[in-house]
Amino acid sequence: MQKAYLHNIKAGLAAGYRLCIIDGEEGDVLAKTYSYKEAKEAVECMDVTLIRWQTETTEAERADGAKPFKPVAVFAVALEYDKEPDETIYDMSANDIAEQWFNEYLRL
Repeated sequence: MQKAYLHNIKAGLAAGYRLCIIDGEEGDVLAKTYSYKEAKEAVECMDVTLIRWQTETTEAERADGAKPFKPVAVFAVALEYDKEPDETIYDMSANDIAEQWFNEYLRL
């Protein structure tokens, strides 16, 4: 079975989202990207990361002070997990977008 975080990166990019990869311990932004390779490398450089799927905000949202991108789903990834498999997405947003990805992954 394909690793969950790799499937997640591919699915997010295929849906047109920008991926923001964040260090799960320090909170530092590791990458903001539309690139599979860059996202994969950012996730793999840490033991714990967050993958945020982001979409652009509207002009109206930005006029109200919003940032240029907003998260639509967040996934927490642990590598070198001490169980099989050796990685896992151990937490995610409780919304339709995250649940749709999870159900798609389970069908693999």
